[in-house]
Amino acid sequence: MKTLLIFPPASDPAHPPLGIPSLAAYLGQRDHEVSLLDLNLLAYDFLLSAEHIEICSTRIGERITAMERAEELRPESAEEYRLMVENYLSADFLRDRIQQAMNGLRDPDSYRDSASYLRCSRVIRRGMELVSAAYHPVRWYPRGFSMSYLPTRSADVLRAIEDRQQNLFLPFFETRISTIRDHCPDVVGLSINYYCQLIPALTLARLLKRQMPGTLIVAGGGLVGFFEDRWSALAAFSDLVDVWIPYEGEQPLDALLGALQRRDPLSTVPGLLRFEGHIPRFVPPGAPPDPALLPPPAFDDLPLNRYLAPRVVLPILGSRGCYWRRCAFCSHYHLFGRRFRIKPVDGILREMKYLGERHGVDLFYFTDECIPPRIARGLAGAIERDGLPYRWFGEFRFERTVDRQMVEKLGNGGCLMLMLGLESASSRVLDLMEKGITPAHAEAILEACAAVGIRTFVMFFIGFPTETRQEAEETIDFIKRLRHEITHIAFSNFVLEQRSPVHRTPRRFGIGEISPYGDEDLKIYSDYRVDRGLSPSEAVAFLDEVRTQPEIRRLIDLYLLSRCHLVFLPPGQHAPPEQTELPTVELVDPASLYPLRSEGLIPITLAFNLDQIREQLRDRSQTGSSVPLRQCPTRYVFSPKQERLVEVGDDGIRLLGACDGRFSVQEILMAVGESNRDETERFFVDLERRGLLRLERHR
Repeated sequence: MKTLLIFPPASDPAHPPLGIPSLAAYLGQRDHEVSLLDLNLLAYDFLLSAEHIEICSTRIGERITAMERAEELRPESAEEYRLMVENYLSADFLRDRIQQAMNGLRDPDSYRDSASYLRCSRVIRRGMELVSAAYHPVRWYPRGFSMSYLPTRSADVLRAIEDRQQNLFLPFFETRISTIRDHCPDVVGLSINYYCQLIPALTLARLLKRQMPGTLIVAGGGLVGFFEDRWSALAAFSDLVDVWIPYEGEQPLDALLGALQRRDPLSTVPGLLRFEGHIPRFVPPGAPPDPALLPPPAFDDLPLNRYLAPRVVLPILGSRGCYWRRCAFCSHYHLFGRRFRIKPVDGILREMKYLGERHGVDLFYFTDECIPPRIARGLAGAIERDGLPYRWFGEFRFERTVDRQMVEKLGNGGCLMLMLGLESASSRVLDLMEKGITPAHAEAILEACAAVGIRTFVMFFIGFPTETRQEAEETIDFIKRLRHEITHIAFSNFVLEQRSPVHRTPRRFGIGEISPYGDEDLKIYSDYRVDRGLSPSEAVAFLDEVRTQPEIRRLIDLYLLSRCHLVFLPPGQHAPPEQTELPTVELVDPASLYPLRSEGLIPITLAFNLDQIREQLRDRSQTGSSVPLRQCPTRYVFSPKQERLVEVGDDGIRLLGACDGRFSVQEILMAVGESNRDETERFFVDLERRGLLRLERHR
């Protein structure tokens, strides 16, 4: 009996997953034959290859041609046309550089400062944008994927898995069917932890059902457990998935494989969810395993040196569940059977030593809900005392018991980064959330981390019920005040998780009404209306407003492809400040200035004027109405390196043709005549300010 465990897109490409290696180790210990396949990583290699960039470029070019055959551009197509044009012009630049950028993220030299890192990450992000444009309106981005179909609506999911126009993972999976078949699996397990993995995973399930109909398809992972008390929501996929495992998978999967080998019925196996027609049949699992007795995860089948990081980062788990379990907005502890279980420090160190020797690694990512302070303290103390080489990072709570001395101990004991959920800097809101912390203590911890060189990734959200705009602004002021101590921030708006304390007792939190999201039957959040404080829409608008503020942007706009990448950048590194104003340029002594156009400039004529498109999109967002655009052929020049598309007109194209270093500005001005002198000077000044040409002084 052979089992293949697969991690589908779209997720973090910087480190391997932990779930399927943990299952493989447990099953292997029980003599099951198990292999692993990380299709998330392989999707990056396939979709961002030079060959696929070329395919996407052709696809985009064909779409542009089709749109330009029409004399008018419909309002709903305006944004698509803009995206198509800008990405199409980047194709050659990306095709020539994408592999270099991928390799760059595996090179330690690329992390010597934020500027060198940005050069690689921007190319990869632009590559993802180009691929997305080829499958418009898809958005594929680091750790995420979206389509016009909602992963929260089962009817949409079923349409999405068959849609070749949008489903960019479908052709990739088709190239991998032979690889999967080579494993000769009797059982294929799919790990689904996030919404953005649901459509890709079920796309693969559909292909496997057609290509390998005798294979049993099992789906598990963090997302599945959120459907507790309404398993019927998953009934729509009963033709794609034979068995679901909602919670921790070691024991249920072992029992499932044992039953298959004995040819026993699956109806009594603990921990399995099955459907008879559309009726769910769930047998509750027994007591979950003791983490101290579990074997180290088995990463052997995964190409560890191919992940997009300069060193191998191995995920590790020191505890299961959440020791705090009081945050009013959270329901994640349900996924671990509402039990908190811990692995002792000596067991964690043994696991680190085993994995370090087996794979030659010394860097570990704790994926715990939050690392218990006594585990962090004990681990750091042992590493420092015994001179061990291990370095680590993970999620941590702002705890009252954490002081500067402990932070120094963590830094001396291998801690590189702490990912901390503060959520709000308002004392009242924190108390209502039952966070058990104060802004002053959080500030002291952040200052201590900065002093010892521990990076901090701090998470906030806006719009917790009853939070006022003034209280939200307290959070923004807190971030600005500590902008030199915080390494990076993540912002979002509050969402009402089902089964969270807020959901169970809404009146206590000022919620007047809770309702489902229409026909989104897979939604694990609820819509709500507040009696006071920021509404959900006001919270989103507030976030959009503050994200543009320079002190906030510099803590967000590092173009991170993975939060793991922060541990490789020097402490205190932020995104380089963007140049908000173009430099002033003067044409002094034009006889000695020689204009030289930037390398790789692409002249192009577009059937529709982009300024008119932007104006139309702006009007549409403000008034909700717009009219079709008539064709207006316009000459542009595009700089792939600068990511700038500039309207230049026919005269500008001719002038750029003379900007090859042979003629001085004075000679060109004389050639165009006195009547065109001022306009030509403005042209040179504007293009140099934009970085599309430079004015060299010859002696």
